[in-house]
Amino acid sequence: MNPYALLALVVAVFCAIAGAGVGGFNLGVDHERAAQVDKQALVAEAVDAANSAAAAAIANIKIKNTTIQSEVQREVHEKLVYSDCRHSPDGLRLVNQALDPAAVRPGGGKLPSADAAQ
Repeated sequence: MNPYALLALVVAVFCAIAGAGVGGFNLGVDHERAAQVDKQALVAEAVDAANSAAAAAIANIKIKNTTIQSEVQREVHEKLVYSDCRHSPDGLRLVNQALDPAAVRPGGGKLPSADAAQ
């Protein structure tokens, strides 16, 4: 068999497969666009129905003005305040020492270097 004829046959089959793929892709794109147009139409219809229902509900609102004459009710809210210190004497001493800005801290308040643990 002639190698050129075989090559031509392979190219023809490849072109046929590529053409079918491109045609299928274009059909899929067209189908998706049509589906999106249908969805947009449904959304627009739903929005219109919701707007008309809201407008009808707003139109049915009746305003009624009334005067209320009654006494003012007062409520007293109490906040719970913890005024008693519950620390032990040693614990209170440690808290005060930690809060003191002039307190001497071990190491001068700095962390040791990374090789100090060796």
